[in-house]
Amino acid sequence: TMRVTKMAGAGEVPIATRAERYRCGPSAAGTGALLLLFLEGSGAFAPPKSSVLSGSLSNLQSTTDDDDQVTYESSANAAKQSLPSTTDVIVIGSGLAGLSCAALLSHNALSTTVLESHAAPGGAAHTWSRRGYHFESGPSLYSGFSTDASPNPLKNVFQIIEEEPEWITYDRWGTVLPDGKKFAAKIGPEEFGDVLREHGGEGAEAEFAGLMERMEPLSNAAQALTSMALREDAGAILTLARYPRELFDTLQQGQALNDPFDNIMKEMDIQNKFVRNWLDMLCFLLQGLPAAGTMNAVMAYMLADWYRPGVTLDFPKGGSGAIVDALVRGVEKHPSSSVHVRSHVEEILVEDGRASGVRLADGRVIKATKAVVSNADPFVTKRLLSKARDAGLTSSEFNDHMDQLTETDDDKGGIPNLRSFIHIHAGIDATGLPTEASADFPAQWAVVRDWDAEEGVESPRNIVLCSMPSLLDPTLAPEGKHVLHAYVPATEPYEWWEGLDRKSDEYKQKKEEAADFLWSAIEEYVPGARDRAVPGTVQIATPLTHERFLRRTRGAYGPRVEAGKHTLPGHKTPLDGLLLCGDYTFPGIGVPATAAAGAITANNLVSV
Repeated sequence: TMRVTKMAGAGEVPIATRAERYRCGPSAAGTGALLLLFLEGSGAFAPPKSSVLSGSLSNLQSTTDDDDQVTYESSANAAKQSLPSTTDVIVIGSGLAGLSCAALLSHNALSTTVLESHAAPGGAAHTWSRRGYHFESGPSLYSGFSTDASPNPLKNVFQIIEEEPEWITYDRWGTVLPDGKKFAAKIGPEEFGDVLREHGGEGAEAEFAGLMERMEPLSNAAQALTSMALREDAGAILTLARYPRELFDTLQQGQALNDPFDNIMKEMDIQNKFVRNWLDMLCFLLQGLPAAGTMNAVMAYMLADWYRPGVTLDFPKGGSGAIVDALVRGVEKHPSSSVHVRSHVEEILVEDGRASGVRLADGRVIKATKAVVSNADPFVTKRLLSKARDAGLTSSEFNDHMDQLTETDDDKGGIPNLRSFIHIHAGIDATGLPTEASADFPAQWAVVRDWDAEEGVESPRNIVLCSMPSLLDPTLAPEGKHVLHAYVPATEPYEWWEGLDRKSDEYKQKKEEAADFLWSAIEEYVPGARDRAVPGTVQIATPLTHERFLRRTRGAYGPRVEAGKHTLPGHKTPLDGLLLCGDYTFPGIGVPATAAAGAITANNLVSV
């Protein structure tokens, strides 16, 4: 059983103690390299080179441009309800990183106030309903939640706060190949051998088996240590010392966890075209880069998680909003902690050389006695500090730090942004369609149009991910109906939409062209799907939608971090009292990664 410490009074208990009985890992975070950097005498944690955690590219979706007849699903407080004038910690933004951080802080009896601009909490994981249909803003794929011994950091957060959704398990994920062939084999090793023999031909199965054997020690290392034990101070020595065997296993692999996965593919002489293409696609869906730029730790975690016997995928009953609601409940268990929507932060206040609170758009001021945590992207965070910077209240060291975080030019040492998305959400008539997922009719599938496209898997509109979550949870659509979602995974150039007036005919036409493209991917498994669409439910989203609703600068999915080339920042900043969390900080993109970022940030604010 898990050791859970109930809080009484204001004492602080180290977060790591609550998950240490579980096989909890940083979900491909490259913990070993992070430890090495600390032990080499840096004096504080620095993230390893190219430290990106695994997580599906289906993690960042958006709502749509048209709010008509939309109901946002939320258990959080409305802005006009009581906001405190003072709190221990303010968290700006209610994405999964911010909520994970806030829930853990609240569990440690720190009064925590989460401020969200949107009408619903959850950031990229928020949900909404329209005409009786419940729409998933993302993610589409979850794993590691339905078992207690899980390396998924978000699962570990749930275990600590003792709040969690009910999980629906399933085991198939479909793929449509460029030649039109399709399959929906079970994840795990049982049926994937058949896929390799059929689509890869001679040698494919042997190459993949050899790769799995080579990756096993890296997989063990990537999942050995819990990210709940990570801190960015000397206290990490004490929290990590609780796991001596896991620490040894991780350190044995050292830098290898951070090396590009492409190095392993070359070492193993992977020549089979199907295997190479498959691995490129998996790498891309995990973090937005092909194998050449993906860190070994990311692939080690994924291969261990997806291709182990008996593995399942998980879906939260009620949709992604159930995850958000569980975290909100975790925050609000503490009588002095709360989550507030429609509470737009206009400015981070700086007094006497520290972040002292925030000013809301309506002029209200909330002071933080311990810290301000920004779950906004660094571009937004920088703007929130512009008044303080112009007034000379921030140091040159901090200004340089924020300038570097928002530098996207590779030649200047910056990290470029990934591209954005186009989406379609719709309710459809299900007459004559299956009511349960199967090998012939999966709940989720990927469509690949061209393995040999100019930019490979990163080429615009080359890969489409489709989801029909009502096959897993019928409560998400009215009886006799289904709910659909399809999108391109961070391959849509923002430049194609930049400067367009959302009310213009040109913008509407481009949206219809995008919808036609996405419908064609849906119809690989649902012929005539567009003719089944229920009037008033079809919603099309663009990079401008991402920018507007999720406050993602240029609609970006996140930083395009290449293994061996880029380094993500940690969570502390040179401004006292200001911490950053989210997918622009270590360990990076994805549900597991953002939960880990939230946990590390929370650990920095509580005692060992």
